[in-house]
Amino acid sequence: MKIIITESQLDMIIPQPLRRRLNNIEDLMYDVMMNHAVSLEVEDYDMEDFVYYVIDLVIYNVFPEAPDKDIPAYEKSLLYLVGDNIRKFWKDNKI
Repeated sequence: MKIIITESQLDMIIPQPLRRRLNNIEDLMYDVMMNHAVSLEVEDYDMEDFVYYVIDLVIYNVFPEAPDKDIPAYEKSLLYLVGDNIRKFWKDNKI
């Protein structure tokens, strides 16, 4: 079953600290994947593990002092927002 929501409803779902830093998060995500040897580690992970690996690196770099209770919400939101971009990177760099 698919659920269709409006943009304003999506804004309510995404935690506010995440929304404020979304552009920086996307830049950091690409930086992590391209410049921190993650592209060399693509071979070591299956696609979904790689997605969670990159998301975890981004969360801990952008929100280093985030309470542990907030991490699952950030992870879920980032998975929705940038997961497809990370999967594409994994596919493009998988040897």
